[in-house]
Amino acid sequence: MKRTGIIHNELARLIAGLRHTDIFVISDAGLPLAPGTPCVDLGYRYGQPGFLDVTRTVLAEIVVERSWVSDPVREVNLPVYNTLRELGLDPEPLDHDEFKARVRSASFAIRTGEDSFYANVLCQAGVAFTP
Repeated sequence: MKRTGIIHNELARLIAGLRHTDIFVISDAGLPLAPGTPCVDLGYRYGQPGFLDVTRTVLAEIVVERSWVSDPVREVNLPVYNTLRELGLDPEPLDHDEFKARVRSASFAIRTGEDSFYANVLCQAGVAFTP
């Protein structure tokens, strides 16, 4: 039995399967996904689990080399944007329609119960190699 980290079987499996440049999304409760996109739906009621809690947990397990957010998050949900930056991401803002278009090509989604606007981040997996 694992001692630390993610213990959700499906989520742990998807994260372990990430390879360099794979893209996945961590989303709020309402982000539309493409039909057939594998989705680990962690939400059990609005607000729980929260986007930032899930994002912190996932980022502790992986390397992210690029990330993107929907541009309105910087005005509508600044705490989410600022916390993503504090967590070491430097998310590139995209037009909301462009963001949703990119979400359609995500390898998988992690849906939270987050009930605030634009609490979503697309992440591109990096490598953990050291020079």
